[in-house]
Amino acid sequence: MRAPSNPSRITDSLYCLGPAPVPSFLLDGEMPALFEAGIYAFGPSYANEARVILDGRRPAYLFLTHMHFDHCGSAGYLKREFPGLAVCGSEEGARIVEKPSAIALITRLNDFGQPGEVKFEPFTVDRVLSDGEEIRVSADRTVRVIKTPGHTRDMLSYYIPEIKALIPSETVGVPGRGDYIFSEFLIDFDTYLRSIERLRGLDVEILILAHGSYYTGEDARAYIPRAIAHTQRFRERIEFLVGEHGGDTAAIAAVIKGEEYDPLTGDKQPERAYMINLDAKIKAVVRRMNDLTAVDAPFNKRI
Repeated sequence: MRAPSNPSRITDSLYCLGPAPVPSFLLDGEMPALFEAGIYAFGPSYANEARVILDGRRPAYLFLTHMHFDHCGSAGYLKREFPGLAVCGSEEGARIVEKPSAIALITRLNDFGQPGEVKFEPFTVDRVLSDGEEIRVSADRTVRVIKTPGHTRDMLSYYIPEIKALIPSETVGVPGRGDYIFSEFLIDFDTYLRSIERLRGLDVEILILAHGSYYTGEDARAYIPRAIAHTQRFRERIEFLVGEHGGDTAAIAAVIKGEEYDPLTGDKQPERAYMINLDAKIKAVVRRMNDLTAVDAPFNKRI
């Protein structure tokens, strides 16, 4: 079953918080944990819904997958609202939020309010997580850290083995119209694909995605193989368009945008953010094509 990520109960201890396009998630237990921090404007929604569910208790952890504006946007707000909240992320992510240029970009992209309103509260990572680390949040709940770069360098996925729940963010892409899956290899195609392949080996009953959906049961188990197939096809489509348009990345982007973005209606990624990400994906494929050509060149010359 595919379900919208409206504020709702997923299992007896796992909840969606906030609006469906940019949700946060709450794992209840002796030391409750939040996952993802969405955008700054929705910080009050995440906080208020967590308070209702926890009935006066405070979340102990905030697990961030990566430091994009729509995944860490309310981290500073939540840290202020819940004193003692430990913000957790990767070593690479911790370095990112120490950079003034990154803070400026995250602030600018979180500009959804009125002029003069606070757009973002800078924060630091309190606990740097390592690949394979396990954090026990209650006697019967563990959060396992899985390093899954490719979408970004700092990307982490989280697995809760006791309930077979996986929170991979854009490591496995984002569902689009119908069966379409947006591939999200912003840094490197092969690294991204290896990360998805790594997650395919997990026993998953609940798959919680970054923007708008979670899957359960057979749909959850089928999603990652589908994401791998879509990723391969998307790379092949870009390679074909490179052949058609040469190095004109703007022309390639216009074709792809017309195929996968323009037909979408209703809530969807802001066009500016979509185009920035699409440009990165096209360039990642072009780099890969150039690298393969360079490797093959000496052999071809000998022939």
